[in-house]
Amino acid sequence: MNRVSGVKVAVRTLDELGEEIVLAPERHLMAARSSEGVRLDELVTERNRAIDVAPGDRVVIVDTTHAKDGVLNIASAARAAGSETRSVSRRKKLAFAGDVIVSRLRPYLRQIALIHPDTLAKGQALALSTEFYVLAPARKGDDIAFLIPFLLSSDVQSALADAQEGGHHPRVPPASLFALRVPHALVGSRHPTSAIVRRALARYYEAARTLRSALGT
Repeated sequence: MNRVSGVKVAVRTLDELGEEIVLAPERHLMAARSSEGVRLDELVTERNRAIDVAPGDRVVIVDTTHAKDGVLNIASAARAAGSETRSVSRRKKLAFAGDVIVSRLRPYLRQIALIHPDTLAKGQALALSTEFYVLAPARKGDDIAFLIPFLLSSDVQSALADAQEGGHHPRVPPASLFALRVPHALVGSRHPTSAIVRRALARYYEAARTLRSALGT
């Protein structure tokens, strides 16, 4: 990536563009920002499974407005959409505790959250907007909570802003998201970092429940 009079320039050969010959400059600006670390798609896999609900299932519909700065506002989602099975579109995505969700729409809104076990009532399922990427651990049993501070960091937020494509509703394509590189130091400290994130979110959700109880909401 070069700068010419303050303008960002990405230069690619036809070979580098690949078979699809993607001409969107945002993708190449994104790739040029980071060349070190572990690719995100080596740590996570995309969960792209549609939710399958039956009458009587307890389901909360989660829109992109309910995720912000690592926090998932289930109480707000439940008030907004209720938990009626009949209102759940089969196009909604399924997510499980431990997954990380990232909105592909308008990344500058920081609509990123961890599906923390403390956010779900027993037997409750989440039906997520299709505007979310649902990131699950690449290896069963891995804890990917450490990715929350990474995805919300200023460098990554700037990279996602560069990667968005489209006019009226700019979105981050999957190729750009999964090409992000997680610093080796963060990957090396993933276990203690994940534990810190989980404990902090547990305290946050406990405080939120206490406040809702005091307010009667």
